[in-house]
Amino acid sequence: MVAHSPEGALGRHAQTTRDLLIEVVRSRHDRSADAHEASGSRYAIGFGGQWRDLLDDAREALAERGFQSRRLAPGGYQLPVVNDCLVYVWRVPGAPDAVSRFASSPTRRNGFFAPPPEPMLEEPAFWGLPERDSMEEGEVDELVRAAGDPMPLVIVMVHSTPRQLQSIEWAIAELNSSGKVTLHGQDCIWEPEFAAVGATTDVESFSDGVPVAPVLKPREHEGTGSDA
Repeated sequence: MVAHSPEGALGRHAQTTRDLLIEVVRSRHDRSADAHEASGSRYAIGFGGQWRDLLDDAREALAERGFQSRRLAPGGYQLPVVNDCLVYVWRVPGAPDAVSRFASSPTRRNGFFAPPPEPMLEEPAFWGLPERDSMEEGEVDELVRAAGDPMPLVIVMVHSTPRQLQSIEWAIAELNSSGKVTLHGQDCIWEPEFAAVGATTDVESFSDGVPVAPVLKPREHEGTGSDA
């Protein structure tokens, strides 16, 4: 059964996971953009190579809070596991069909069939959440029922260029029978402040259209008398 949204899949860890991932992505983008500018390269290939760092940064940040990870074959990438969900941070290429072709590599495809790790004796120490001495009633049965099912895959989509981090979205990714990926509960979790408030919605692009010159009216002749 496919989860309806990342918030539902991540449960009580959704908000803190969201905040941490935003911090990780923004930090990595800034460093990659600085490196690209310093290199003086005319091409964004090096900037696009941050994809592996994004995976490692997210795993390390969540591991510091006590979350486990799952290694995917054959590439060997280790992805964080939150609330029995696999979390994949991905910088989206510019191709229009990039999302539907997300599972084109064997390693990414295996992310849709990864079983959950063994239940942890202690919950991760995530800040801002109340501590619990034991699992609540019904949670043990839920873990047993889910033991044989693959984990939901929460895909965190990073849209960026060397000049700007444009947005961060997340969604539940589902692999259909034809090998294409569809998204559920897609939501934008971060965008630049000027985009959020719509500051540029009335500004036309410089790439198209015809500029319109302002209408100038002749100024009426003013008297030469001085103010009293």
